Amino acid sequence: MLAIAPPPSKRQKLTPNLLPCTIKHNGPIPTSKRHWCPITDAGNDRTLTSYFRGRKLRGRTVKLPEGYTGVVLQKTEKSLESKRTTAPALPVPEIEQEDEEDEYAMKDGGEDEEVKLMEQQGTFDEVVCWGHEAEPEDEDEYVKGIDEWIAFAKAVCCSTRNKTMLSY
Repeated sequence: MLAIAPPPSKRQKLTPNLLPCTIKHNGPIPTSKRHWCPITDAGNDRTLTSYFRGRKLRGRTVKLPEGYTGVVLQKTEKSLESKRTTAPALPVPEIEQEDEEDEYAMKDGGEDEEVKLMEQQGTFDEVVCWGHEAEPEDEDEYVKGIDEWIAFAKAVCCSTRNKTMLSY
């Protein structure tokens, strides 16, 4: 199980970029403005242009729906118990299950599952989706997915609210 630890200092405001390529690296790299310097298009502040390894990319800024905030997390090897003395973790909702046969429900006498901490690196309220040579359209899988998945999650949450009680 995972828990989210609050940021140790003020939250950093970030803007994730979804690039149309695969980068086989995970972690920091020494960068400079010459490596990544998107330029806002004249006349449309939601469209950007940049070049990556000599290829022209066109970006489209997609805002998250009202009331939603994205969070950038980093998995750690810290456990909730070892962190509890220094900083409290954000509350994890306890879900009261109606079905006693639920495989995810905690059984009496069962062992406590270790809770690992995810550290919050920053927050965002928009994402930039990039395409080769052309701005991603409304039917782009990521552009469409942001609205559809959030609407789907909201519908599932609201339809199961009567069956499941969430408490903090």
